[in-house]
Amino acid sequence: MKQYTFINGSVDPNIFKPCAILAQDEHIQQVIGTDLFNKILNDIRNNTLSGNYLTLVDSYMLKAVAWWTMYELLPHLYMKTDNGSIVVRTSDDSTPISSQDLQNYRDQVREKAQFYTQRMIDYLCFNSGLFPELNTNTLQQLSSNPKANRSTIFEIGSRTGTISPELARMISNKPNNII
Repeated sequence: MKQYTFINGSVDPNIFKPCAILAQDEHIQQVIGTDLFNKILNDIRNNTLSGNYLTLVDSYMLKAVAWWTMYELLPHLYMKTDNGSIVVRTSDDSTPISSQDLQNYRDQVREKAQFYTQRMIDYLCFNSGLFPELNTNTLQQLSSNPKANRSTIFEIGSRTGTISPELARMISNKPNNII
């Protein structure tokens, strides 16, 4: 995360981890589909991630996940829930920004996250034949699976999804000569 965004090493993992889970569930799995998502998770768990899947993760997914995580994280860096109250974080050597400044900053971060997500979508569209899992999702995969046990490279949560209609349209409309 620090490699791709402006987050430094002093961010509490207890704040960071739920945001990373949400970023993957809400912004990545919904785009690539449950089957490809699970394939990648299994390959990571089994230490067999390689080839096109490794390229997808290293060159496209990690950057998108990092920026979506930062997007989800920013409000929690600004405020916290403390003893049943929501309070603005302060410290001796800093001054909190206004809520409008926070929103402006989140907008900038969202634009970066959308940029990397679109790069991932473009890569998948132009290389859809390399990832057969893009076409194997079923309607049953649209429902939640609270019993799923996922904790690997991205600390994935338990929501499931399917390939987004936008990605499906883009894949089906790609020229035949593009692989």
